[in-house]
Amino acid sequence: RKSKTAAPFACPYEDCPKTFTRQYNLKSHLRTHTDERPFLCGYQGCMRAFARQHDRKRHYNLHLGFKPHVCSHCSRAFARLDALNRH
Repeated sequence: RKSKTAAPFACPYEDCPKTFTRQYNLKSHLRTHTDERPFLCGYQGCMRAFARQHDRKRHYNLHLGFKPHVCSHCSRAFARLDALNRH
C-alpha cells in the first residue's frame, strides 16, 4: 500500500528501512525488534502474549470460537478473513 503522505517516523534500527506516518505505528513496529509483548491473552490458562493489541484480540476470539467470516458457497465459518479467502 502506497501512501501519498510523507512518513516522518523512521525506524531507528540500522538495517530496517520502515517508515510510518503515525508515531503509534512506529512504536508498535519497534516491538518486532525488541520482542516486547505487553498484551497478554487473558484467557484462563493461556500464557500467550502479543506485540500488538489487535493480534491479542484475534487470538482471544479463537478461545471463544468466534468465527464471523462465512463462506457464501458452503457456509463454512472462519475466524480470519484471510483464511476464508484462501478457502
